[in-house]
Amino acid sequence: MNMAGETFQLRNGQTCFLRSVDPEDAGRMISYMKMMLGETPYLLRTPEEFDYSLEDEAEVLRQRRDDPRALMILAEIDGEIIATSDVMPMGVKSRTLHRATLGMSVRRDYWRQGVGSAMMERLIAHARQSGFEQIELEVVSTNRRAINLYVKYGFQVYGTRPHGMKYPDGSYANDYMMCKILES
Repeated sequence: MNMAGETFQLRNGQTCFLRSVDPEDAGRMISYMKMMLGETPYLLRTPEEFDYSLEDEAEVLRQRRDDPRALMILAEIDGEIIATSDVMPMGVKSRTLHRATLGMSVRRDYWRQGVGSAMMERLIAHARQSGFEQIELEVVSTNRRAINLYVKYGFQVYGTRPHGMKYPDGSYANDYMMCKILES
């Protein structure tokens, strides 16, 4: 689904532009994801494991754009991607059509600037309009900033997955499963 583009002010005074991701963004999205995967230990892959071709990424973005219940947005400043987020159906089976899954990443130099909140508000509104009854996500238990954002928007921890992530040094991190029930 497409979202009309809009601007808003970050806490640092910069103007940020939010919009739907288009297949034409594939190259910039690949670069952004490789940078993000190298910047944070909170995402599931390493930069080397993000091996999408330009065509593969464009197809993923096309599918998201063409799915009326999915929304993938990016935040950019002066044409540079600083954050991405999405909400999409959990599956296509009748017994899971009421559930959506949410994902988000924000560049470290834009943490605590309000971009996560701006994206979260739009994703939740889209999920409601799309008829979802709940939104689910997984987050590394040590990612306090993300957890605080999710709690601010009504998500609750409903479970812990021990050793959900294993790092190259052999250490582990637990995952929290979180859910927000959408009121009618």
